[in-house]
Order: sequence, then structure tokens, then C-alpha cells
Amino acid sequence: MRSVLDSTVDALRRAGREGEVFLSLLPDRARAEARQSDDRTERLGPLDGSTVSWKDMIAIKGVTTRAGSVHRHAEAPAFADAEVVERARKAGLVSIGVTNQSELAFSGIGYNPHYGTPMTEGRVPGGSSSGAAASVARGITRLAVGTDTAGSCRVPAAFQGVVGFRPTRGRYPMSGVMPLAPSYDTVGSFARTVADIMELDAILSGDAASANAVGRLSVAIGVLEGGGVAAPVFQRCKEAVTALEQAGFLMERTRQSPLDEALALIRAGGWPGAMEAVETYGHLLETENAHHLDPFIAARLRASACLAPDKIARVKQGARALRETVRTSDTIYLLPTVAIEAPQLAPLLEDPETFAATNTAALRLTMPASLLDLPAISLPAGKTDSGCWVGLQLVGPPNSDRTLLATAAMVETLLKRKEPLT
Repeated sequence: MRSVLDSTVDALRRAGREGEVFLSLLPDRARAEARQSDDRTERLGPLDGSTVSWKDMIAIKGVTTRAGSVHRHAEAPAFADAEVVERARKAGLVSIGVTNQSELAFSGIGYNPHYGTPMTEGRVPGGSSSGAAASVARGITRLAVGTDTAGSCRVPAAFQGVVGFRPTRGRYPMSGVMPLAPSYDTVGSFARTVADIMELDAILSGDAASANAVGRLSVAIGVLEGGGVAAPVFQRCKEAVTALEQAGFLMERTRQSPLDEALALIRAGGWPGAMEAVETYGHLLETENAHHLDPFIAARLRASACLAPDKIARVKQGARALRETVRTSDTIYLLPTVAIEAPQLAPLLEDPETFAATNTAALRLTMPASLLDLPAISLPAGKTDSGCWVGLQLVGPPNSDRTLLATAAMVETLLKRKEPLT
């Protein structure tokens, strides 16, 4: 049986060859944590000795947290780990390194002009937690931790064929995590299986409660069959729904769900998180080094600064009302994670308008859960004929994290039994 140290050294070696995935490695720390795991006579838990990576928004002691930006090169290294990192350490996880991301975590594409982009056959990785998803998808680490504001864990999970989880806000501590839009930010996670996500959730939240899966899902037909969902994505999701029905899941069809209404709110008034992002990082546009910003991020910040405050206020008010309608619900909704296939990056870089429109399309179906502060998870639902992964998103009611994860585990098992979906 391989030692934890052997596995860790192998992970470090592989990570060192993936410069567009990892911004920095933690060889001394990783080896020390691995040796400690090997020396323990009793395991600290199921994930003791498991490798994990951390998005460049999360403080690691002795490492400068850069948010994927050259603007923070001169910042002092973090004097302490973020609390989620400390909780992982105490559970025996082995930290391998810090992963790449969209600059300032403000894009669903995953492109970074400063540190490279972890593409697959020229296609975008999804963002903003692009490197976090890649560290799992490429088999470098067992787990990865990112952040999710409008979809930054779920989008790259969908594009790269792994599991990506956004918990209810406040479930995980945010101390030591850089902000983007504080009203919508949360730490999120990646793994190859829901079981690993559940174990990591228990570590980061302190909540290891057992929960029963629900046997009924509500298919957001208004979203699935509405405009904007690419035909290959629609087909793969439709096949997944059929497979689940055949396996015994009760699949209700809902044409007007709270997620549809949240989409309508955002379409009419804008994404409130974008206005908060301007409050957090808009000042960078006025510095003498503004030209060093990713031009696509700078353009989105400028556009977001033009959002009408009164319209954003109405979106927030509508979201509060919608959240109240689902507070006592036990319904878990099913819809695509992303409405489009992962596009080729090169054409997007040639046209800023196409880049912006594609970014909007990538985040469109993950924004509703974020707006309503609902836990959500993306599961791989197979590939399209062009070889692109499709993500299936499950969205639960407020604070239903453990029930959502238990249900996602059942869905994952049933989908994996269907050969066409693998």
C-alpha cells in the first residue's frame, strides 16, 4: 500500500508540471503533513492523508494571496491560514498548493492573461475557480477548495467533468478569504465523487449530520426548454432525466419555479453581485497600474459600475420575497449547470463583446441559486458529441445542504449506471 508521503510527492511532481493550474506549491508543508498522516496510528477521519488544493482567494500561511492578479504581487504573505484551511489541516488533509483563477474571481470563463489558462483542447475551463477544478479533473489532487459567488465552482465543474458544490452562505467560515461580492461569496469545493464532497463539507462546516435523500426532483422545464440552452446540453440533460425516471425517481415538471423567477429578476435589473464587485475592486481602474488588469475584467467592472442602483434594489427585494417562498419547501430542483458547451478560447479573445456575452451565458443558470442563497451542486452528466462535458445542477431549499448532498449522491450513482452517460 502506498504511503501518504509517496502519494504526496507524486502530486507535487504532477502539480509542478501544470503551471497554468497551480500558481504556487507547498512542498515543505505538504511533505510534513503527509509524514504526520503516515505516522498516526489512528486516522483522523475518512479524508486523513488526502491531497487538497486551495484557490488563490484563500489565505495560506507564508504565501501571498493574489486573487490571480498582478496587482497584489507586493502584498505581504499571509500570517496565518484561513479558517477553512486550518480545519482541513486538523482533519489530516495534505495541502499541495494554490490554484489559478480568473483575475479577482470576476469571470465565469476562467481565462487569466497573467498566469495562463488551464484549457482542455483549446476550450475554456470555466471560472473563476478554473485551477481548482483542473487540479481534481487532471487527477493531481483528490479535493480542491474554491469560492463561488455567481457560479465560480459550479461552472468549472460542469466544463471539466467533476463535482462542484456551493453551500449555503455562512456554512463555512470566511475569515482569511478574499471578498468579491460579500453578500454572495462563499467557499465551495470540488471532488470526483459526491461522497468526498460530503466528507469535506462535514470538516469545513462542523456538521456531519446524516440526511436522507429525497426521491422526488422538480425539473425546471421553464429553464431547460427555454431559450438559451444549447441543443447538445438540452439533449444530455433530457437523457439524464429519463435515466432517473427509469431508476424510480419521481420527476415533476415545473414550468415556473423560483429559479425561473430569479432569472427574470436578474434579466430585468442586473446581477447585484456585480455592483458589489465594483465596490470591492473598482478602485483598481483608477490606479496608475490599471493597464495591468485583464482587459476583460476591467471592461466588466466598468460595465457593472453603470448598473442602476434602483433596479438592483428591486432585484434584491424580489430575491428576499422569493427566498421566503422556498424557505419551508422540501423541493430540490434539477436544471443544467451551464446552458452552453465550453467554447474555444481563441475566438473569445478576438472580440470583447463575444467574450462578455459568453461570460453572461456561462453564469446565467448558476446565478439564481446564488441570488436566493440556496445550496447547489453540479454533477457530471456525460459528454456531448463534440466531447464537451455537461453539468447537471441540483438546487435545494435554504440550509438543506446535507439533504442536497445525500440526494446528489443517489443521482450520481444512478447516472453512472447508464453507459451512454459515462
